[in-house]
Amino acid sequence: MNISLRQLTAFLGVASSCSFTKTAERLHLSQAALSAIIRELESQLQCRLLNRTTRTVSLTEAGKSFLPVATQVINAIECSALELGKIGREEQRVLRVGVTPHIAVSLMPAVLRQYALLAPSVNVQVTDSAPGDLLHMVEAGDLDVAYGAFFVKASGIDRVPIFPTCLVVVSPLDEVAAWSDFEKSGVTWHCLQDVPLIALPKDNPIQRLIEENLAREMVQTGKRTEVGHLETAIAMAEAGFGVAIVPSLSEAICQRFRVRLSVIRPIVELSFYCITKSGRGNIESVGVFSEAFTKIVSNAQGSSLRKTKGVKRSTRAQAIAE
Repeated sequence: MNISLRQLTAFLGVASSCSFTKTAERLHLSQAALSAIIRELESQLQCRLLNRTTRTVSLTEAGKSFLPVATQVINAIECSALELGKIGREEQRVLRVGVTPHIAVSLMPAVLRQYALLAPSVNVQVTDSAPGDLLHMVEAGDLDVAYGAFFVKASGIDRVPIFPTCLVVVSPLDEVAAWSDFEKSGVTWHCLQDVPLIALPKDNPIQRLIEENLAREMVQTGKRTEVGHLETAIAMAEAGFGVAIVPSLSEAICQRFRVRLSVIRPIVELSFYCITKSGRGNIESVGVFSEAFTKIVSNAQGSSLRKTKGVKRSTRAQAIAE
């Protein structure tokens, strides 16, 4: 048995109007097509539902028995469709965004203000966590989108570069050590030889990129102090415990500290990415949010990136970023 919604709708229409002509007109069907649908339903139920004469249409005893059942089924489907539509509209008004803690602190307030101007009816829920955790949440469908240093492609994840950045050295503005007097216009990797380094954990994607470039340039830094977050590294650099190497998008938060930003040469370019679960299709709210994100990041790191124009890039770094 394969009773369809179309058959039930046709039966209820004829039962209500007692007319094939009126029902056919309302359902935009020919009378022949409507009659065929009713016959198919009766064939599946193995009984006649309607008594037909040239002048009247009436319910049989089986039809009278089937009428409340068909009505209940149609009402249940319509109510369910309304509820699902409401849920769908609510979901469209909520955007679940994941970012790394550094981005959350330094950029998200400005991004959220910008996005509110573009999509005032959308409620943004922000989760800040490590890149690996954000990736798992996107895979599980707990986040609609995440932004961060997702340098490695993952199966089942769509990854789109949304803004470029480069590595810069953070050193104390107050010259408390010989190595702190870097030029604002930039330093070379070799300038970091024997310089104390405030490093991120070894499994951090940005730190892995830093280590690859230090190894490529055959540079051995001085004493290492490992911290868990970029903000901590910047604060430690301000206090004179060493230098930190961070993405230029950190420029906004660095303004809160007495530190100097110096572009490292050769330039190490990398892209930060927007990731979504594959197969979800084009979510309009994600695209608008990415536009707001890119605009704020561009303003935040503008002066650092302007210094890189015309400067030789590290081809190895570009390969790593891709």
